[in-house]
Amino acid sequence: APVAGRRRLVLQYDGAGYAGWQVQPDRPTIQGEVQAALSRLLEAPITIQGAGRTDAGVHALAQVAHFDDPRGWPAVRLRSALNGWLPPAIRVVAVDSVPASFHALHSATGKTYFYQLYLSPERGGRAAVEASLPPWRRATFYPVRDDLDRAAMRAAAARLVGRRDFTALSKAMPAGRSTVKELRALRVLPMAHGLRIVGSADGFLYGMMRLVAGLLVDVGRGRLSAEDVAPLLESRDRSRAPASLPAHALFLWRVRYEGAAQRAESDPGARLLS
Repeated sequence: APVAGRRRLVLQYDGAGYAGWQVQPDRPTIQGEVQAALSRLLEAPITIQGAGRTDAGVHALAQVAHFDDPRGWPAVRLRSALNGWLPPAIRVVAVDSVPASFHALHSATGKTYFYQLYLSPERGGRAAVEASLPPWRRATFYPVRDDLDRAAMRAAAARLVGRRDFTALSKAMPAGRSTVKELRALRVLPMAHGLRIVGSADGFLYGMMRLVAGLLVDVGRGRLSAEDVAPLLESRDRSRAPASLPAHALFLWRVRYEGAAQRAESDPGARLLS
């Protein structure tokens, strides 16, 4: 017999054309699309809670959300039917039943994002570098010249790791929200014709990962050094931060949970990272 209860979704999406995760009036959002599809499918008003708010244009390989299913559809049937209602840019890759105590946001113990850089051999100006980006990478990479100092970038990344106040590397936060986060790892990894900046933390402030990537790119270009990291963070001054990099090259890779809740959420993203 059907069993009503809490369901967890693992979602992948192309964030281009969407105003981010969170529902906004008169603007297309990921949360809005999924809620509308679920509400039609289950013939009841459904609200979903995501593990985090991705900004406009940001993609996800394994965003996690939960909702309460009043009808108790089998998970496999629910995933297939829901994908039939969703636009092609949003896919549900897993559905499972979870205890009522599970909360996609509050139960999460950490998140990992990555930012993708295309290393261009072009030696001209910014316009020439952008024009050199291969068509199939335009939607998911940010182009930079291939003369970045990777050792300097890794040295700066090491200075960012730890429990720190990241006010200077974030957008304005709501009053009362802590700006202290534990950045557990920050790596600059090689890939074919590019670099992938991978950051794992107990949580991220608004815009934090794009600003971190912008900082590391400026260090790689020689505009800043690893020694500039500590004074920047200590200043808590957003006006001193490097420019935020564009959203289209940023991916939410995985969300972490403790114990048995960890099993279902990370595999889809991990499989597609290569």
